[in-house]
Amino acid sequence: MEMDAIRAGKVKQLAGADLADEDLSHADLSRVNLAGATLNGASLHRANLSGAILDGASLMGCQLVEANLRANLLGANLMQADLTEADLRGANLRGANLMQSRLAHTALAGAFLSGANLMGVSLSGVDLRGADLRGANLSGANLSGANLTQADLQGAILSEANLEEADLRDANLAGANLTGANLLCADLEGANLNGTTLVSACLKGTVLEKT
Repeated sequence: MEMDAIRAGKVKQLAGADLADEDLSHADLSRVNLAGATLNGASLHRANLSGAILDGASLMGCQLVEANLRANLLGANLMQADLTEADLRGANLRGANLMQSRLAHTALAGAFLSGANLMGVSLSGVDLRGADLRGANLSGANLSGANLTQADLQGAILSEANLEEADLRDANLAGANLTGANLLCADLEGANLNGTTLVSACLKGTVLEKT
């Protein structure tokens, strides 16, 4: 397979391709079909994957720092991937596995993360405005200072999650499990808490007006 052609974006059909450990830094992979592809350990630093199809792809341990990932990642495996400062705004990450991934300063506003596995992940200070997190597993996740305004967290698992000073204004937390969660000084003004489980949650300084 001609890697120079792939890096230049001249190859648009790479479904099921084995690109493990390849150096694809700065590559133009926009609108490329990479469904089911293996990219484990690949370097995609600052790569352009906007509009790419990565449904069911394996990106374990990928270096995706500052990459444009406004793509389709339905059911993708991003375990241990480095997504620092990556652009995932509006990306389709439904059912994706993001365990042990690095998400520092990652842009996730409007992302579709329903059913995603984010257990124990650090999302401290991350922009998740309007994100769809319905049924997502965020147990033990660090969401301190995260922006979750108008996010849909219906039925999400947030047990033991750290939501200290998180912005949850107008968020939908109906049916969410917040057992043992830390909501110290979090802002839940206007949030939907119908059926929300808050057993043993820390609510000290939490803003609960109009909930």
